[in-house]
Amino acid sequence: MISAADEALLRAARGSPAWATPLFVVVTFIGGGWGMLALVPFLARETTRRTTTHLIAALVATSALVSTVKVLVGRVRPCDALTACEPVFISSPGGHSFPSGHAAGSFAFAAFVASVRPVFAAPAFVFAALVAWSRCFLGVHYPSDILAGALVGMSIGVVAARLGARLDLKGSSRSGSRSPASSRPAPGGTGTPD
Repeated sequence: MISAADEALLRAARGSPAWATPLFVVVTFIGGGWGMLALVPFLARETTRRTTTHLIAALVATSALVSTVKVLVGRVRPCDALTACEPVFISSPGGHSFPSGHAAGSFAFAAFVASVRPVFAAPAFVFAALVAWSRCFLGVHYPSDILAGALVGMSIGVVAARLGARLDLKGSSRSGSRSPASSRPAPGGTGTPD
């Protein structure tokens, strides 16, 4: 029953509406890792370097876990398994389907940013949802793939943000200075207190 619902939802989502194809191609490209290039300026700034490093660590951990689970589960992508589900506009990425790495990475990013700078939570999660849904729209993931990926990513993003804050707090207590996390902006932040 779950498999049938998964396939039915995928068929309804795939390529519809057609006018959104350019949007989903762009967000899936950004969500495939190229978006991390936007973090480079934050690594270059001393005020945001530590938080950005924690965020990158969260994204790397997410990717590693997703890759491991994909190998263990071995689910075939819908565009490779279903005859009536060829990928839209792009070619099949190959490899395994469950969970979605795009969904996991984008939701790890969103959850981390939301934890560190709640003011950016809404746009971060909207973008994450677009990246995740683009994988169904393009026919390369089942809805359950992106749901599982989103849950994995959010969990790692929240844990990484909390661990990062704890490490910063320990570091500041040793040096007797104020925690960098409390006085320095997160990536995209303004530097003003929440």
